[in-house]
Amino acid sequence: MGQISLHTCDRVRELVSASLDGELAELDAARVETHLAGCGSCRAYAVSARATSRLLRAAPLEELGVPIVLPSRRLAVARKLQVAAAAAALVVTVGLSAAVATMSSSPRSHVRSSSSAKKLRFPEQELRMLEQASEARSNRVIHSRFAS
Repeated sequence: MGQISLHTCDRVRELVSASLDGELAELDAARVETHLAGCGSCRAYAVSARATSRLLRAAPLEELGVPIVLPSRRLAVARKLQVAAAAAALVVTVGLSAAVATMSSSPRSHVRSSSSAKKLRFPEQELRMLEQASEARSNRVIHSRFAS
C-alpha cells in the first residue's frame, strides 16, 4: 500500500491544534510528526501554538462582572407559542372585522355607493357629496329629537 500524504500545511496546522486539545488519533499524530520533521514553517507554528496553549492554560480565570444567563428551552418554546397565539388572534380579528363589515352594510348602500363612485370624477364632487351626506344626517338627528 502507498503512503498517505497530507495535502497542505493548513491541514497539518489543524491537526497540530487538535493534538494540543488531546483530540488527535495516533495515525494522525505520526503524520504530523513526519511533516514537522521536513517543514520548518509548520514546525515553527507548532512550537508557537504549544507555547500559547501552555500560557492560556496557566493563566488564572477571570471573574465576570455580569452574570451570563441563558434562557431555558421552556422559555424559548413559550415565546414561540406566544408569537403564534398573537398571530392567530390578529388573523381572527381581521376576519371578524371583515365579516361584520359585510353583514352590517345593506344591499341598497352597495348599489348607491357603486353608482356614486361612477359619478365621482373630481375631488370637488366628492367634497360636495360628503357635505350633503353630513347635512342629511344632521337633519335626521334634528327631526328625530323633535319627533320624540
